[in-house]
Amino acid sequence: MRWLILLVLLPLILVGAKAKSNCHVRDFYLIAWSIHDPTERYKQMEDWLVKYQGSCKSTDYVVIWNNMAEWAGNSDSHKLRTLVIRGYKDALEREKK
Repeated sequence: MRWLILLVLLPLILVGAKAKSNCHVRDFYLIAWSIHDPTERYKQMEDWLVKYQGSCKSTDYVVIWNNMAEWAGNSDSHKLRTLVIRGYKDALEREKK
């Protein structure tokens, strides 16, 4: 009976562990290349940065920062850059612990 319970709970535990990190830079990249209206692209990039602020690694923010001019284009702004910097600093703090 215990083995049956373990077999039922094990996939749930593994799925829960996988779902913790939802930050994928490729999603940010897809926003950049799929939305052509600069205002809408800015809004979606801002929403993405706010949504995944607590789950991205510092290396993810470095990739975003280095490609921001190309990916954001006319949507690049000080507010997006501030969100990236803030996220990077928070990620460094989390990684130190």
